[in-house]
Amino acid sequence: MLKKAKLRTLRFAAQAGVSRWLADSSWRRSRLLILCYHGISRYDEHEWDNVYMPAETLRRRMQLLVEERCNVLPLTEAVSRLQQGTLPPRAVTITFDDGWHDFYSVAFPLIESFGFPVTLYLTTYYVDFNRPVFDPMVSYLLWKGRHRQVLRWPEVFAAPVALHTAGRQVATATIRAHARTHGLSSTEKDQLLARLARCLGIDYEELCRKRILHLITGEEARELAARKLDLEYHTHRHCVYRSRERMLADLDENRERLEGYTSIPAQHFCYASGVYLPEHVEYLKAYGIRSATTCRRGLCTAWTNPLLLPRFIDTMTTPELEFRAWLSGTASWLPQRREVMDPRQRIEA
Repeated sequence: MLKKAKLRTLRFAAQAGVSRWLADSSWRRSRLLILCYHGISRYDEHEWDNVYMPAETLRRRMQLLVEERCNVLPLTEAVSRLQQGTLPPRAVTITFDDGWHDFYSVAFPLIESFGFPVTLYLTTYYVDFNRPVFDPMVSYLLWKGRHRQVLRWPEVFAAPVALHTAGRQVATATIRAHARTHGLSSTEKDQLLARLARCLGIDYEELCRKRILHLITGEEARELAARKLDLEYHTHRHCVYRSRERMLADLDENRERLEGYTSIPAQHFCYASGVYLPEHVEYLKAYGIRSATTCRRGLCTAWTNPLLLPRFIDTMTTPELEFRAWLSGTASWLPQRREVMDPRQRIEA
């Protein structure tokens, strides 16, 4: 109901010319919109999770940037000009999180064809261990095998588990907890995924050949960097640490890998799953990080803490009307949902 009311308001603003006026105003010129994307579907990923979108949806978004006369800036330039008060009209920056293989095979070539710069916040552990990322693959396999209705897997579950939506959520949490409790290595977790797929009648190695839920390889990262991709920090293990020492050690590992892919030093950071603690700002500042992005919705201003920059997370369920309203700045005037920590994201000691 609230969503419908917001869309009615945005539609009225567009029809009345308010959005166009705001887009061309000095108010919008002093603000930066950072767009956030995660995955671009190559197969059925967008049916599983709406943070994935079909390639044609991304293409339409890029076309809208052209139609709305947006100035798409590289992240470093955008942050500098934001702080200096020299942004061009309708300034936008494009960012992708994680570094899925579909970024290399689909997203980057598409964005490159528009001549737009883009930043990839790359988490690097699964670049080295290039197999499906465990946590999301558990969820994907259970979704893909849902037609079985019931999962019988005595190795993990004491009783059969229903594969309806609620049952899959419980099963996903249980399997992830099983891996943690038993201290499984990456190889052992990959073997666990293979056994889960076998229980569900899914060809796991076929999914691996398709590179579903794989990150890019180091070689692919180097190729992208040579094609002018901006590679930045997104942690090594995609974990959130309370300890300063552990957080900075993880950043060191992230930096070491990034330095092997690009000659341009990383200076920007993205919080894993958008989760951060108040003390993280000081940790990043001491580390020399220039900016850090969150998953909080909003436009950036010169007064925004550069280590807590908001973004707009665009998904396949975002109506085009709402996307246009973020480009103009109109959407930022409406109440935004409160930022909620992702319960799936563990905060380590």
